[in-house]
Amino acid sequence: VERFPFLDPPDRRAVSDGITLLQELGAFDKDATFTDMGRRLAALPVDPRIGRMIVQAEREGCVREVLIIAAALSIPDPRERPSDQEEQARQKHARFADEHSDFVTYLNLWTYLREQRRELSGNQFRRMCREEFLHYLRVREWQDLAGQLRSIARDLGIVEQREPAAPDRIHAALLAGLLSHVGLPDAD
Repeated sequence: VERFPFLDPPDRRAVSDGITLLQELGAFDKDATFTDMGRRLAALPVDPRIGRMIVQAEREGCVREVLIIAAALSIPDPRERPSDQEEQARQKHARFADEHSDFVTYLNLWTYLREQRRELSGNQFRRMCREEFLHYLRVREWQDLAGQLRSIARDLGIVEQREPAAPDRIHAALLAGLLSHVGLPDAD
């Protein structure tokens, strides 16, 4: 922050918060200098927290799953909940729910969409999305972004595993980007 004396106090605070975040993610060292992790994160066109999840996914053996989740977290939720049909939408979306993880719910939805996309024509898929309260354009955006992230990760040498990953490995990778969001139980 000392490097930016020309900034107004609110801007200095934002820079300080940004540096703190990048240090938390391992992108900056204690002197606010880029690390190897920082260079890898800079190559990923997503929020640095999400990028950190992707880099950690390689170590955890869950790249395929984390790329799908990272893309989902980077766009508006493709599940629609119209106020006049909220209960019907909730019922349609419930079949994707995982009782232990909202992140695995995204993977369940992704698998379903992939299967439907293979079986249905373009118009049928679009109609299915509408009938099942899924925003077609957001679904397409999700698919496109996941593909782009897969390509960029491959260029960075981040390799997808062949076997499905265990949920605990997926969550370990996701936590790498959410360290300051982890809560502690109350001592009381």
